[in-house]
Amino acid sequence: MQGALRTAAILGAAGLLAAACAEGPRRFGGARHVVMISLDTTRPDHFGFYGSQRVRTPRLDRLAEESVVLDDLLTVAPTTLASHASLMTGRHPHSHGVPRNGFVLDPANLTLAEILHSHGFRTVAFVASFALARRFGLDQGFDVYDQRFEQRSGEGGADQDQRRAEAVTDAVLGFLDREGVPRNLFLFVHYFDPHAPYAPPPPFDRMYDPAGADQPVNLRAAAAMCRERPGLPSALARRAANLYAGEISYLDAQVGRLIDGLRSRGVLDDAYLVVTSDHGENLCEHPGYFDHGLTVYQTSIRAVGLVRPPGGGGGTRTSRPLSTIDIMPALLTWLGLPVPEAVEGEPFPLRAAEEAAPARLRYAEASKPWEEVEGGLRWRNARKSRCVVQGRYKLIVTPYLGTEELYDLDADPSEQHNLLEEPTPAAREIAESLRARLAEWDASADPLPSRFEPGRREDTLRRLRGLGYLGGP
Repeated sequence: MQGALRTAAILGAAGLLAAACAEGPRRFGGARHVVMISLDTTRPDHFGFYGSQRVRTPRLDRLAEESVVLDDLLTVAPTTLASHASLMTGRHPHSHGVPRNGFVLDPANLTLAEILHSHGFRTVAFVASFALARRFGLDQGFDVYDQRFEQRSGEGGADQDQRRAEAVTDAVLGFLDREGVPRNLFLFVHYFDPHAPYAPPPPFDRMYDPAGADQPVNLRAAAAMCRERPGLPSALARRAANLYAGEISYLDAQVGRLIDGLRSRGVLDDAYLVVTSDHGENLCEHPGYFDHGLTVYQTSIRAVGLVRPPGGGGGTRTSRPLSTIDIMPALLTWLGLPVPEAVEGEPFPLRAAEEAAPARLRYAEASKPWEEVEGGLRWRNARKSRCVVQGRYKLIVTPYLGTEELYDLDADPSEQHNLLEEPTPAAREIAESLRARLAEWDASADPLPSRFEPGRREDTLRRLRGLGYLGGP
């Protein structure tokens, strides 16, 4: 059924593709182009436009002044491939079938790139990590999928298949200069730098810690100290957090350079531009210290969200509760294109006058590779942490531990006080309601066929291990 919907959607637009090529540039919702920028492992609270007083992010702060800032955006999965598959399909992982890194997106999924390609867009992607390599299927619908990775040395000397933000920006702008700006362009740009091992280049390596570049930080040792005393108790943990902040400032500079290049080449003001992140990062606040994927606390599931409409003119904010699976259907709606029936996200308006929205249910699931809790399950993430958020309340259930946590995000945004430790009658009632909703969502899981990348299993495992993706807590 899902494959039939995909085929019908593409065939229904096939005639438009030929017409678009014959007519020249077409406008969709007042725009010729769509640009999506994804920031890997990037926490919103490290940007000035989200309230940071410490981390310097002047370029994205300036872009926010021209954009609509999404103040309450959550990802559905805190690992790279599962989250990006959801971003491109508008579906939860337990529907599109990719539980975590290393698995292949089933071609029965219909992606944003495929839809835009069918309407005459030239679809071009630049990715910065092996986690999004074309062998995993995220290249569906892209005319160009640039994955020229560099070999960087990670912790313990492990090779890392990625490329720095500067190289990504150079590649994008070089491509546009060689090829020219097409009539209609969908440009997807992925930056990986904030991801471990937290090694920003000069001068960003010393921006928040003058001694930061003297020796690489040992994240395993820092995490071990955090397990003993959560918070930021040790100099080693503080140095790790400072280097992460340096990565964010470096990323900001390179995204700013990309924005300048898109503006000068006539793309920016004729485009819908979306800047988001696939997930955040735990920085000694919760288990999974200096990592992501194991838990669904706000530190790892809150996402960056900026939308710059054609010509700018934003400068507003929305507190509407949103999920990253909403971005794909929202873009299609703004472009005046139909949203496929299989999409689970909800379009959202950009105009403040249409702000009112009910306290919807939003879900996320942990997705860290962990064979010990995945075996024998139809859906591999079923025993990992998962959460449901409605309004100010968030319930986290971790089946493999047999634990539940309830947080009031308005009163306790850092999730330090579990209301179920000494529950009031009101807390029990809220938990019971959210527990039922989460159980319904779990029961709705109907994943498309998913398999670990065939034929090159050992190579895939080696390269994912180099990026720090394998293993449990």
